[in-house]
Amino acid sequence: MKRKRLVLLQVCLWGLLFISELWPAYSREIIGAHNHFTWHLAVHRFIIEAGYITIPITCFYCSYLFVAPQLFVTKKYLLALLYSIFTLCAIVALRYLLEYHFFLPVLGFDNYGGHPWPVDDYIENIFFYYFPRYYVYGLMYFFAESWYTNKHLKQELEKERSAAELAFLRSQLNPHFLFNTINDIYSLTYQKSEQAPEALLKLAELLRYMLREGNEAFMPLGAEARYLENVIELQRISAKGKAYINFDIEGIDGEQKVATLLFVSFVENAFKHGVLNDPATPVSIHLSASNHEIDFSVKNKKNRDQKDKTGGIGLYNVRRRLELMYPGKHKLDIIDGDEFYNINLVLQTNL
Repeated sequence: MKRKRLVLLQVCLWGLLFISELWPAYSREIIGAHNHFTWHLAVHRFIIEAGYITIPITCFYCSYLFVAPQLFVTKKYLLALLYSIFTLCAIVALRYLLEYHFFLPVLGFDNYGGHPWPVDDYIENIFFYYFPRYYVYGLMYFFAESWYTNKHLKQELEKERSAAELAFLRSQLNPHFLFNTINDIYSLTYQKSEQAPEALLKLAELLRYMLREGNEAFMPLGAEARYLENVIELQRISAKGKAYINFDIEGIDGEQKVATLLFVSFVENAFKHGVLNDPATPVSIHLSASNHEIDFSVKNKKNRDQKDKTGGIGLYNVRRRLELMYPGKHKLDIIDGDEFYNINLVLQTNL
């Protein structure tokens, strides 16, 4: 809760307390004197109750600002006791000054009917009427505010930590694919291939997406699909037309959004560890969406000649991103068979 809202809340609470004290006292004064409404009487009672409301306000804020921090934060209990005594003395002095140096001489209001209290009765009344309630309210308010502030701070720190972790995880995207693509484009350029300009354009689109749009936490699913299409097309170009990849898309419109660069690691791992040059067993990539979920799957035949057993950014990074961005709203199934490797990811979008 912002500071302005806290101040407004306190003003409203004190305003309600003031009205709850003003109206009964004003009504009793009218009924007791058999009077009708007059502005003079209303202003007279308003000033008196406004003066009295300063006593609980003083007690509350002395407890809140001075006593509570010593009790709950610094743990200086002796200083808290001294501030408590100061608070009691302050409200006793304030009430005395109000009643005998303002209300009586200026307004002609005598709260004791011409019979002033002895000092001990005066202090006793204040101690049992004002002090216990508003002193404890100040302590309770400080404790509640500190609890809420700490909870909010922890949430903000957790968000910042999660954002930093997500940025780190996105930065771990497999650079080998880009390096290999650059080398392939260089080879095409050296050979003066007609595919070189197209490949360079695809690579530029990939880099733009990763460096600019890729900084966003979520992107439209259609943009993510186009990114995957560019990745696949570059793989086909680098394989000189000998990469057999099927990419099916269903149900994508302009409403769905997905975590940026979430799918590409699965695709890159399929290219790295799968068989691409067998038309009988192409790499199969499927992306479908509805109003409530996104389904993504990749299936590839294992490449037995692949000596590099590393898994790109690794399943840990992918799982961690899913935990951070889709907590309780995702299901990742991985089937590591003898011949084929399958992944199926379902995301709940709740649009």
